[in-house]
Amino acid sequence: MRVFRSLVTAFLVLACAIVGAGGASANPLVHEHYSGTDAFSFDDCGIPIDAVGTFSGLFILKDGRAGDPTPYVLDNYDATTVYTNSDTGAWFTISGNGLYKDVRLIQVDGTVYRLDAMEVGRPFRVQDSQGNQVLVDRGRLLYTALLDTQGDADLSNDTFLEGTFEVLADSGAHPGFYTDFCDLATSLIG
Repeated sequence: MRVFRSLVTAFLVLACAIVGAGGASANPLVHEHYSGTDAFSFDDCGIPIDAVGTFSGLFILKDGRAGDPTPYVLDNYDATTVYTNSDTGAWFTISGNGLYKDVRLIQVDGTVYRLDAMEVGRPFRVQDSQGNQVLVDRGRLLYTALLDTQGDADLSNDTFLEGTFEVLADSGAHPGFYTDFCDLATSLIG
């Protein structure tokens, strides 16, 4: 499991929730400042982990182009999550501040589109409980994946097709993108 995919999933779930809560209007469809907290627990890494996160940002959803119902997403975000080993109390943080943007959506077949997206800024930063920086990503990532939109503008029912995710460009340093979350967590709090 890559840490980056977990973060992208979390941001897309957040985006879907915001779109569901926002009303439709002319251009853009949604322009909303957001903030919140989240708490969850898991033991996928062989140790019990409690996580508490805060997030905020600006979410914009723009109309599809040339009459296409598939909208374009822009998310300028800031998020921090504290991961704690519930047995020992040891903890570390993952934070991110960046801009996610759908760059291009190209119809491949029916309701399946090729999504080219970019993420810029400092989307991933890890600090240990002493405040030491363990890992930091910075720069620009450009990636692509196939996405089934189900033929509508509802982001909550979109499905990424397994095995189609590919990095097109990695400009800067992104060690966290290639790091396994469980390896990271067990080395810091295991």
